[in-house]
Amino acid sequence: MSFTPRILLVEDDPQDAFLVQRHLSDLPYGGELLAVSGIHEAQARLVETADIACVMVDLKLADGSGATLIEWMLDHDALKDIPVIVFSGDRSQHPELDTFSNVACLIQKPSSASGYEALAQALRPIVSSALARSVYAAQ
Repeated sequence: MSFTPRILLVEDDPQDAFLVQRHLSDLPYGGELLAVSGIHEAQARLVETADIACVMVDLKLADGSGATLIEWMLDHDALKDIPVIVFSGDRSQHPELDTFSNVACLIQKPSSASGYEALAQALRPIVSSALARSVYAAQ
């Protein structure tokens, strides 16, 4: 069986999802970016896909708060150690993020293509580390 570490992107804005995918298209370790548009779809994907190395989630989604997904992951032993990268403009509106042990970082969502390139550069070490951990754990 082949192992492909995956990054799960939870983003309900198609343009933002496209830009993240475009700027993270060269993931290391053979990583793959999967995009879903909401919490329920993300939960289903996390349950059915064993090789999710990292979750990138927008806090403001059409079907609820990304914090709900993060809390849900913490309640499941198989998912609680998956690092989460949160997109949000303001941490002060989400103080609960400080208590979530699986949140690797909080990053402001960019508003331009050049901003997404900068985001990709900031995310690469985090994503690389998550992918490397998942590759090592699979061996």
